[in-house]
This record gives sequence, C-alpha cells and structure tokens, in this order.
Amino acid sequence: MSTVSNESPQNLADREKLQQLFAHGNKQMSIGSHDYANEMFIQCVLGDPSNPIYFKSFLANLKKKYGDKKKKGVFSLLTGSGKKTILSKKPDQMFKSSIETLKSDPWNVSALLSAGEACEELGHHNVAIEYYKAAIDSEPFHLDANRICGAALREIADYDGALACVHRILKAKPGDQDAEKLRKDLTVEKTIHKGKYATGDSAQVRDAASKSTGIDEDVDVMGRPLTYLEQVEKRIKKNPNDIANYLELAQYFYQQADYEKSEQYYLQAVQLSKNSPDLIERLLDTQKQKLHAKVLALKEEFEKIKKESIKTEFYKTKEEYDSKNLELAQHRIQHHPNHAGYHFEYGVLLQQRKQIKEAIAEFQQAKAEVTRKGECLLALGQCFQMIKQTKLAMAHYQDAVASLSDGEHKKKALYLAAKLAFELEDYEKSEEYGLQLAAIDFSYKDLGELLDKVAEKRHN
Repeated sequence: MSTVSNESPQNLADREKLQQLFAHGNKQMSIGSHDYANEMFIQCVLGDPSNPIYFKSFLANLKKKYGDKKKKGVFSLLTGSGKKTILSKKPDQMFKSSIETLKSDPWNVSALLSAGEACEELGHHNVAIEYYKAAIDSEPFHLDANRICGAALREIADYDGALACVHRILKAKPGDQDAEKLRKDLTVEKTIHKGKYATGDSAQVRDAASKSTGIDEDVDVMGRPLTYLEQVEKRIKKNPNDIANYLELAQYFYQQADYEKSEQYYLQAVQLSKNSPDLIERLLDTQKQKLHAKVLALKEEFEKIKKESIKTEFYKTKEEYDSKNLELAQHRIQHHPNHAGYHFEYGVLLQQRKQIKEAIAEFQQAKAEVTRKGECLLALGQCFQMIKQTKLAMAHYQDAVASLSDGEHKKKALYLAAKLAFELEDYEKSEEYGLQLAAIDFSYKDLGELLDKVAEKRHN
C-alpha cells in the first residue's frame, strides 16, 4: 500500500487483509526476520493509522532489529513552546514521510512527533499520544516532546500523565516558569476532575489541590524546592518497594554516563524484581559500559604517564570488560533466542576468542535474517579459513560477494575471495574478484600487488 488511509478501513476484506498481514508480521518478528516483518507492519500502519497496536508492533520490531543502537548521551535540552508545528505537507503525506524515517531510525524524536501531529490532524487523537509517548521513551527529557505530549494528555484528562511530562521538563530545565504554572494548573484541574471540590471557591480548591495531589512533595519541610534527584529519593523512602523509582534513577545516571551510580540502582531493581531477565540485561550492560569507560580512561592516562602499573591495570580491566561483554551476549542469547543480531554479536565475540566452531554455529543461525545474510556469510568464510576449510571458505566468500551491496563489507569479501583464490591457484577467479574490487577501490590494501602477481602467474 502506497497511500495512507485517514480513516479506519471500513471494508471487511481490507480489515481482514490487514489482520492477516499483522499476524504474519508478528510471526516473522518472533523468528528474528525483522526486515520481512517490517514490510508487513508498514502496510498495516499506513493502511490503518488509527490502530495503535499496529504502530506499537511496527516500532517494537524495528527496535529489536537494530538492537537498541540508540545514541546515548546527555539529555536533549531543546527549547520550544510545545505548540504544534504547522504541517508543511498534507497530514497523510507527513505521516507517510515520518514512517519512512522511522524505518531506519525508530528513535527519531522529530519523526515520532511529526507522525503524532499528522495523526491528530487525521482525527486519531489516541494514536497520536502513542507516538508522543514513544518520542519521550526515546528521549525522556526532550522539552518539546514532553510539552506536546503533556498538552495532548491534558486534553483527555490524563492529569497524572501530563504532570509526569511537566516534572521531566522541570528536571531538564529547572525554574521554567511556564512549566511551573502548568504544574499548578494541572494539579487544580486534577482535583476538580475528581469532583471532590467542584462546588468550592477557587481558594478552597487550590488549597485542597496542594494538599491532596503532591505539590508539597516537591519541597522540603522548610518550603525549599527539592531537586529532581531529591524528589525521586523522597519517593523511594516513601515506597521502597516501587521498582519504577529505582529504574528512573538508574536510567538517569546511565544517560549521564555515571555508570557507578546507575549500577547501584539497577542492582536494587533486580533484587526487588526477583531477578527479572530484562533488568539483569540492563544491569549487565551498565556494568559493561562502566568497564569500557575505565578502559578508555586508563588508556588515556597511560599515554600521558608511561607507568607500568597503569599498563597492568589497563590489561586487567580490559580482560574484565571482555568477560562482561561475553556474559551480556550469553544472557541475550538465552533470553532472546530468535534475535539474529544478538547471535551475530555473540559470534563475533567467540571468533575473537578463537572459539571458531562455536562462532560458526552463531553465524549460521544469524544469517536467517535477510539484512545480515551477507555479513554472516563473510564471517563464516573467515571462520572456515581459520580452521583450514578452504573450499568452504571460498564458497562462503563467493556467496557473500553476491549478497552484499557496495560498502566496506563488500570490499572485504572481494579482497578475501581474491586472496584465497590466488592461494588455491585459481588465478582466473582471483583476477575476477580483484578487478571487481579495483573498480570500486583500487587502493584497497595491497590489491595492486595482488593483481600484478595474478597477471604474472596467468602469463607464465
């Protein structure tokens, strides 16, 4: 489907077709065939933009495909009024354009917000909120995302959700006057909405709202405004068994690259969750990042001060990092057995450790995903060559060349195929692959020398 429907499909046959596509997409996602699943989900999303389930599956599949490759860093502090932007295209065109962007970057905040605004223009308000929430999930402290989402939630009287957006704004931009005013207004509206003080005067309502909805939780006993961290710590003391608060701080410190503190909160969350596999995965990733940061710091320190003790600590920490990386990969394989990307990453680690037969098994499983097939074939060729299975290696290099598009992997496959063909004295094949590579990048490694050797052999 190349067009976007601005209404739910009315035709029974259309609805059934979308449901069939959706079911097939879920099946493909479950076996790790994310590209094929994506083709199904896109048709569903474009065919029925009013269906939030289609969107959620579309986004979940993409995130599994890319393996959480979202760029980590400081929080986005973009300014903005929170008002909707004027759509430069018609809503259906804007929606389709946004979905196309999300195909390659499911964490793209601008695309998520644009898709949400287009949905609102098309009359799909509840689905629009799902796009806004996804934008916040991608960048929790993005000001515009929180302002737009907060406004949308306010319209449907979801005051708790709207207040959560305001709290994130104030955390990212302390003292924001608009956010402070909005927080007070929302608190009052929330109280009125409950119907408890609908007949009271405004002073009574505001006083009751302050006491009943938690504004006082943002200040200490002397009325001093609490910082964001103090507020969350206060919530933890009030309810020490609420995992969400520990996760909030763990994520906060992770994004600020304070992996030491992030690890502490993840440890508490894991304990409270009784060893949730998902939280253990996050903990292992945090521990890995902590070790990686230490490795980089030691390397930088050694380059400045050439001390043997620093060098020793560097290698010790590097070994710990490698072990933690392997532990994380093993955990992911165990709990996400159909995730081709995790199998590939695990295979690379095994290959680096010279555990070639085990690496081959992982690459063979990972190549089931279409987008990774060429890269996996190349890795398999290298593995087979390492264990002296040259015929198998050559066959996989040839398949890799056929599967890969132009890029570094393609050049590497052509080079290794040309080199191995030369060693096997198949000079015709060696020249064929060498010339293909020369047409792309003649300066690649020692390709010129290799082609000279091939020419010399063929003329003798």
